[in-house]
Amino acid sequence: MIVSGYFGAKATGIYRAPLDQHCFFFSNNPTLEKIAEKSGWTFVSMSGMPLSSEPRLSSLQSKYVKFLQFDAAKLGVISDSGILYFDHKLNVTSQHVKYIAERCSTGLLIRNTPKLKLTIQDEIDAALRQKRYREVMTETVNWVNHCILTEGYSMNNRIMNTGLIYYRTIEKVRSLCDSVFAKCWDLGQPECQIIWAVLSQRYEHLITRIEWDVLNLAKNGPAAE
Repeated sequence: MIVSGYFGAKATGIYRAPLDQHCFFFSNNPTLEKIAEKSGWTFVSMSGMPLSSEPRLSSLQSKYVKFLQFDAAKLGVISDSGILYFDHKLNVTSQHVKYIAERCSTGLLIRNTPKLKLTIQDEIDAALRQKRYREVMTETVNWVNHCILTEGYSMNNRIMNTGLIYYRTIEKVRSLCDSVFAKCWDLGQPECQIIWAVLSQRYEHLITRIEWDVLNLAKNGPAAE
């Protein structure tokens, strides 16, 4: 099963679905339905989520798909064989899908960030450059410090990029997905890579990491139609 999506009022282009079936594009923007279907996706309307031009809210809404908060069975798919999520700006092909599936023997596969970030502080510093992340960074840093002081987490964790995640054995990582999703909304913080870098530490044995440049993926999305 392949899932992607876009939440927000802006127009956006959509790359071709990598497979001929079981590819679902989630959005609360009804203008994207025809574009998604023309590109080979099954469109999943998220009309219950308010359409907003506010970047922080739209980004938070997108975590619903990224962290598997939907019911795959209601889409007619048995997800035992895994779910691949990727951001809509990535041009993922069937060859990429095959490569990813063949290299994951753990609960999930994820890429390291392109820039070497060895600590959570590195990611915090980078996130402060964007307004939507900076707005609630004080609360986020307080939470990170609390986790380190009271729950045994470490500030030293190579940062992973959550723009592409292959969930191979979903039942083993379901609690990670749920906890990251819940904490993003609890803090109002869409910069999920900080939260993932903390909470994923206890799941490290279930994570396959690959380097950023192993997959030749587009950096920018296609032009809107």
